[in-house]
Amino acid sequence: MITRVLAALVLLLALVPSGARAELLWSRSFESAALGGPMKYSVYLPSGYHDPRRDKELFPTVYLLHGVGDNERAWAAFGQVEATMDRLIASDEIPPFVIVMPAGKKSWFVDSADINGVGDYATAVRDDLRAHVEAAYRVIPERRGRFVAGLSMGGYGALRLGFERPDIYRAIGAMSSALWLRVTPDWVPSRPERLKRIFDGSFGEPFDPSRFVALHPRAYLDRLKAFDGPLGIYLMAGDDDRFGAHLSTVELYRELRDRAIPAELRIVNGPHQWPTWRDGLAPMMGWFAGVMATDGG
Repeated sequence: MITRVLAALVLLLALVPSGARAELLWSRSFESAALGGPMKYSVYLPSGYHDPRRDKELFPTVYLLHGVGDNERAWAAFGQVEATMDRLIASDEIPPFVIVMPAGKKSWFVDSADINGVGDYATAVRDDLRAHVEAAYRVIPERRGRFVAGLSMGGYGALRLGFERPDIYRAIGAMSSALWLRVTPDWVPSRPERLKRIFDGSFGEPFDPSRFVALHPRAYLDRLKAFDGPLGIYLMAGDDDRFGAHLSTVELYRELRDRAIPAELRIVNGPHQWPTWRDGLAPMMGWFAGVMATDGG
């Protein structure tokens, strides 16, 4: 019986054209000028990407950022990106997207080479990775086809990248963002050794709260308000977040609303852990698809 089932599965796979299947490429790399060396990333290529009948088609891209302590493999390994995207695309809930998952160390996706931090990761993601992806893959090389998203540290990074340069990204998705809203320029940490483990010198060593505040997504709200064009902002967090990301997410949402900047807020059931982000990926991608549909894409 088992042999017959396996044979049937093999036959079904054989009937699917190889060019129509999705592909997950682990730990690719390219030379980043901003980092002065290689930058790693994993990339999901949707079903149809390799189909010769669609070889002129360009796909939208999501730059999906990881959290502290993770790397370019985390979203694919723990976030079930491939399975979720395959399901959503197969059911026509979303159009095909290319998902790019870069390694960001503990950079918080800011530039820090000038203070001997982990490197200029904001520039690396925003400029170098984008240029590489748009040269190496069939993606839409325009704002309308670029999205940036992430979880925890990556949520902070996605918000900062998108708020600082809304002319580059069409929409932002931020899950359980590590916003640290209590930090002020004169903030004195009670456990400085913990900050070293979390930030790894990305905001100075010792941690410089004034630099953190200057680079925070909040610092770009006035610029965002003045931006002439729609920017989608999707905020999500679990209501059992032990770091209080749901509270800071709601506070950021209120600050956006006070400036009449549109944003979507989703507080869901869940902790600051992978099950929340795995479950949150599909709704976020559906929301991104809605943004594209609004644009006529």
